[in-house]
Amino acid sequence: MPWLKLTLLTGADKVDPLVDLLEAFSALSTSLDQVSEEQLFGGIGGDPVFWRDTSVSALFDRETDVDILLACLRNRIGTENIHGHRIEFLDDQEWSEVYKEGVNPLLFAGRLLVTPSWIAPEPGHPCALILDPGLAFGTGTHQTTSLCLEWLAARDLGGRVVIDYGCGSGILALAAARLGADHVYAVDIDPQAVQATRDNARRNGLEDRLSTGLPGDIELPKADLLVANILLNPLIELAPKFCQSISDQGQLLLSGILAVQVEPCQEAYAKWFEFLEPCYGNEWALLQGIRRDLVG
Repeated sequence: MPWLKLTLLTGADKVDPLVDLLEAFSALSTSLDQVSEEQLFGGIGGDPVFWRDTSVSALFDRETDVDILLACLRNRIGTENIHGHRIEFLDDQEWSEVYKEGVNPLLFAGRLLVTPSWIAPEPGHPCALILDPGLAFGTGTHQTTSLCLEWLAARDLGGRVVIDYGCGSGILALAAARLGADHVYAVDIDPQAVQATRDNARRNGLEDRLSTGLPGDIELPKADLLVANILLNPLIELAPKFCQSISDQGQLLLSGILAVQVEPCQEAYAKWFEFLEPCYGNEWALLQGIRRDLVG
């Protein structure tokens, strides 16, 4: 079965929203590659175009209407932000190789290593996770996930109980477990995400320290840390529930929000939490909340 590979050139500040859109349009996988200043794509009329940008590649089913897809991407991202594109058709063997393109091990806070299965970590690495890119769930490349992983890897989670709400692939839950958390509860509204998390926990030998399920199917304890990397509206709606799920000495870690959404998100939790200075990555933000009765 042939596949369609669409490669787009864009500025660094548009990479995350472009990847989000490609995944929303059912991309089977996405990969990134930094490109140097050289002739890369044909411009209008076939003239060469030179850019120092990021190449974003996505795989789609062969039947995808690429003209409609490109029109939608330009409408959402802005024509001026897509500096060039290339379309290729691949057979199954080529797809297998492209699937691995641009997927490299990622190191967070100099401690936590996230690597695909075809690149083995150094023997004895104390904090390594094996996680392959999937059809819909993250492996640490998205800025919001990276912000969360950097925060987790820089802290001592030993003995803590952690909740990962909106777990996706389970990457944050698995990271917390690998970093020493006593037990992690991974929750998602998508059954495929729940299954992906279970599979990834088994692959990494962490299934005994993870409880996974749909909301309502899993009993959540009072956690020392609750992490939620989802969208603004669910974060606002879930504020009372999250407060009830965090111990009196617990912390809250929120991401999945844009920098311009920090204020409304903080307002939703202001009754219960005091927020430290946000961390930013491109246009995305990470919020760390501390119980108000612990502040001062």
